[in-house]
Amino acid sequence: MMRRTRRRAAPSALLVLLLGLTPLVAPSPATAASAAATLTATDLTTERATEPVGLDVAQPRLGWRIDATARGVLQESYQVRVATSAERLNAPDVWDSGRVRSRQSVLVPYAGPQLRPRTRYAWQVQVWDTAGNASGWSAPASWETGVRGGAGWQADWIGMPSVTEAWTDYTVQTTVRLERDAAGIYLRARGAANAYMWQFSITNGSAKLRPHARVNGAWTLLKEVPLGGVVPADRLTTPHTLRITAAGNTITTWVDGTQVDVTTNTAHQAGSVGLRTNGLESGVFSNFSVTSGGQTLFAAPLTDGVNPFGAGTATSTGLRVGGDTEAMLTALDANPLLRRGFRVDGTVARARIYATALGVYQLSLNGQRVGDHELAPGWTDYHKRVQYQTYDVTRQLQPGDNALGALLGDGWYAGSIAWFGTDNYGSRPHLTAQLVIDYTDGRSATIGTDGSWRVTGGPFLQSDLIHGETYDARRLPAGWDRPGFNDAGWKPATVDDVDATDKIVAQVDPPVRVTQELPARTLTQPTPGTWIFDLGQNMVGKVRLKLNGPAGTTVRIRHAEVLNPNGTAYTANLRSARATDQYTLRGGGAEVYQPTFTFHGFRYVELTGYPGTPDLSSVTGLVMHTDGDLTSEFQTSNAMVNKLHSNITWGQRGNFLSIPTDTPARDERLGWTGDINVFANTATFNMDSLTFLSKWLQDLRDAQSANGAYPDVAPRACCGDGATGWADAGITVPYALWQRYGDTRVVEEHYASMVRYASWLESTSSGNLRTNAGPYLDWLNLEDPTPAGVVGTAYYAYSIRLLGELAAAIGRDADATRYAALSRAITQAFVNAYVAADGTVQGDSQTGYVLAIGMGLLTDPLRARAADRLVANVQRHDWHLSTGFLGTPDLLPALTATGHLDVAYRLLLNDTYPSWGYEIGKGATTIWERWDSIKPDGSFGDVGMNSFNHYAYGAVGDWMYRTVAGIQPDAANPGYEHVTFAPQPGGGLTSAKASYRSAYGTIGSDWDLDARGDMRLRLTVPPNTTATVRFPTPGREAVTEGGRPAEQAAGVRFVRMDGAVAVYEIGSGSYSFAVVPPTGAYDHVDLGVAASEQAHRLAASTYSATSTEAGLTRRYTDVTRPGGWFEFDLAVKPGEPFALRSVETYDGPQLKDYQVVVDGVVAHTRSWQRTAGGPGTVSYQFVVNLPDATRDGVVRVRYQDTGTGYDPSIADVWAMPVPAA
Repeated sequence: MMRRTRRRAAPSALLVLLLGLTPLVAPSPATAASAAATLTATDLTTERATEPVGLDVAQPRLGWRIDATARGVLQESYQVRVATSAERLNAPDVWDSGRVRSRQSVLVPYAGPQLRPRTRYAWQVQVWDTAGNASGWSAPASWETGVRGGAGWQADWIGMPSVTEAWTDYTVQTTVRLERDAAGIYLRARGAANAYMWQFSITNGSAKLRPHARVNGAWTLLKEVPLGGVVPADRLTTPHTLRITAAGNTITTWVDGTQVDVTTNTAHQAGSVGLRTNGLESGVFSNFSVTSGGQTLFAAPLTDGVNPFGAGTATSTGLRVGGDTEAMLTALDANPLLRRGFRVDGTVARARIYATALGVYQLSLNGQRVGDHELAPGWTDYHKRVQYQTYDVTRQLQPGDNALGALLGDGWYAGSIAWFGTDNYGSRPHLTAQLVIDYTDGRSATIGTDGSWRVTGGPFLQSDLIHGETYDARRLPAGWDRPGFNDAGWKPATVDDVDATDKIVAQVDPPVRVTQELPARTLTQPTPGTWIFDLGQNMVGKVRLKLNGPAGTTVRIRHAEVLNPNGTAYTANLRSARATDQYTLRGGGAEVYQPTFTFHGFRYVELTGYPGTPDLSSVTGLVMHTDGDLTSEFQTSNAMVNKLHSNITWGQRGNFLSIPTDTPARDERLGWTGDINVFANTATFNMDSLTFLSKWLQDLRDAQSANGAYPDVAPRACCGDGATGWADAGITVPYALWQRYGDTRVVEEHYASMVRYASWLESTSSGNLRTNAGPYLDWLNLEDPTPAGVVGTAYYAYSIRLLGELAAAIGRDADATRYAALSRAITQAFVNAYVAADGTVQGDSQTGYVLAIGMGLLTDPLRARAADRLVANVQRHDWHLSTGFLGTPDLLPALTATGHLDVAYRLLLNDTYPSWGYEIGKGATTIWERWDSIKPDGSFGDVGMNSFNHYAYGAVGDWMYRTVAGIQPDAANPGYEHVTFAPQPGGGLTSAKASYRSAYGTIGSDWDLDARGDMRLRLTVPPNTTATVRFPTPGREAVTEGGRPAEQAAGVRFVRMDGAVAVYEIGSGSYSFAVVPPTGAYDHVDLGVAASEQAHRLAASTYSATSTEAGLTRRYTDVTRPGGWFEFDLAVKPGEPFALRSVETYDGPQLKDYQVVVDGVVAHTRSWQRTAGGPGTVSYQFVVNLPDATRDGVVRVRYQDTGTGYDPSIADVWAMPVPAA
């Protein structure tokens, strides 16, 4: 390999040391803190939140961060005191822990008397370090208890019935063209779970009418009526007119004008209408109407592009309904406005609103919004759990007259979920809330929702999470939520018997909020009247629209992730999701609209019907997600890698919205267990995910099957149970939370559920093998499938092993022993059944090897052989990955752990299909669902499943943080109590900087390579944390910290040399490690440079030669001529030992083996395998202690080819002083 000119530089890449010096004894971290230190306990949290209100946790966990000026600060003990006010803390009236000898400063359980509801508790902490320094008492913090859920609830559920709830006797008529099997019509429906369903079927080649009654979700087939006389076999898929009349208990049906059936049934007496298909069924409906006694209750052509139902796809021939769809009529549902006036007749000490909904809600008080939550109360299985929220409204009250207002939307409860249509939990939303006012004179007053509230239809003509919001500003009465508004024309709210009060629980996860605003970057008009705004980032949320125009003007807002080649919005991948908001202006001046009860996934915003000409300020993107603290920063010298990190974090933000979803744009947005299974570790680095995922684990328990299997999605909305790699999230996610946050309570809460799942795994496996791995396997792999037995058994062994570790973490020792033994047995069964002696894993897929290596199922040397087979597979794929969802997370870690770091970096940095860089090259700003969501020719992937925001493949982030940045959690010390810094540069990266904000404080790693390729490493360790440092260096004596020899630096303890790496232990503080450049050398030979070689009297074997390699001049002996050599004189200090540092050059992965001989004595035997690809250099160093040889101040150094590997290829040699011990 040739280069342009020689730099005065030593090597790049890995630096190697073979050295035998006596280590210096450095102060331990504790010793380093012995000097007087300033300690402060700060950033107090309760249940990982700052000053929370509405906690219903019996024993809240407290936490604090320590600020300190000294290095190596560890907490030795703490004291917590709790009082009913900050003023009482000096003599706490609730609890004083006393001085507790413990290092724990995170998730410390409150251990005082039982907490009272609706009570504010002040608390503070004092800490002592291991040197005896005390912090003094922290500034007070507080938490406030809630109402203890349903037990403390003093309010009714209220709402406004839809007009369709009063429909009793009516006729439904429509034209239907069946495309496959069957389609049905709901009538007298109070939600899809309680309705009649008249099914028109053509299965088995004959037409039939199949009337059903459904009660509380249970189906009864009432009869089956043959229709052969009306619908002959040759007209099964042509359009037919159905007419169904319900009168009293009698339902009469006509097909194409012929009466075909009369059914009598009493199950349902009133309700709405809808459309239904199931499985592979599909039909197209048109000319739909509902009439009663000559009055048209509802009519729609269904051919005009308008869809009045909650699901289905509008076409020019009608509304197509297919698959598992329950499309209830939504066009007549106007989400209500609710209000209640009241008086405040004293000085208010405190006021709180406790509220929740079946649906989604937003409150206002005296015309001002209450709180900043979006889409509260979030998604749970409302049949089992409804989270309530607590708001401090003390400052929003005023003396005298006040008014409470509420907006109510369908949300997940009554709106669309995925492609299943509306009314999945209920047919309309309901609100319950209580305002509790505490006066300074000791009185309290409660204003709860009840029949005294007033209600009217509001401006929300549709509020659907999937399809969007339709809002008519003319329907919003001015001042409706302020005191003095005349609501005489409104109706009393209905008090609804929904049997949900006992299911109310306090919200434990952060709320969904608008966390960022994105201005539009460009504005185009691809067709007249169609405006496209580019926000520059695929995001999740909604828009703020500014406009001014005549009353009654309707603006349509559509959302898209990408554009068609002609610049128009591409929405085919959204499937049935309309993702469209419509705003009708009130007129009279400037207006601002932002949707209240929907969200979308998009980068591009399309406006049509806009009055006038918009500009960039007309549209702003409002980013929404669960508002967990963002905890990571990551930047490298490679722009593509930086963009990849950005894409990963944006994908997580967009898909962490109340639950961990799978795609925020199309008609899905489900809590797929497989996605979070592979992404949980990455998620914890980027965002504080503990309470968010703890909440979701309760969703998972709520959805767990009776047999113990976990579902494919949680909350349960569809699909199956027990799929390998999906159901296993029930173990891998709590394991990730324990490891990354040190939380054992989540393990305790989830433990019985995990045991049930493990029992199900055991009962459905055979001989410790698991071949029934479910339908997904290595989902979306690239024609490199992995056998079901390999996937199923690998995960079986892995999940059981993790469960054993979790059992041990909470003191279930007998269980831990049993599960460990079972996992070992499964592992052995896996090897016996699926792994050959040469390391081949059955199927020979990348994912098969990744699972076997990454899950620890192989022992050496089988592991090394399997790794070689993995690399061979990667090479067969032209050095590209072929993994799907289950293989991708551990692909790079498996390669790295088995000595193939170069291959891992090659895969990371690829920019051709398939790779992360390919996506970025195609303009991706989030992670794609498919490796080819946009194909190399620019066309789009399969519209049936093609999300441009899908975080699963972003699981590579965990490897980036651990390997590139080098921040590695310690499995033996969960929660970042101890961390390892071990950056492993590669792929041409010359720097990386990352930080993670743990509960202890910021953990930071910042490295770069100098001109010689030596590393400089700057580290930050927060107090009460310790760390191991693995620093690549040519020798322990060459390492400095803060400019001093590392082993003499305060708080730094040398542990050992591990090959090319010096290992240190450090405590808290900021550190700067570096390699001492070869200054002060006795002599230097610049090999390959004639003048230097001549000056040092170089001699060489016949075929030894010089050239340029890895950017440096070098001399080699010629690998094709074994036994070659070269030698030269080297000046040293007479009679003293010296360090001999050499720089080798490489042009690829190679084994070099040879001897270094000093004055005829073998001083060092070199045998080094370089695994990195491409040209590079390696430095190594050893000490020569030959007093007789050095007495005259000159030694003769020979590099002698002796082995079977590659020959010596040396660029530079230095003789340097050995630092005094």
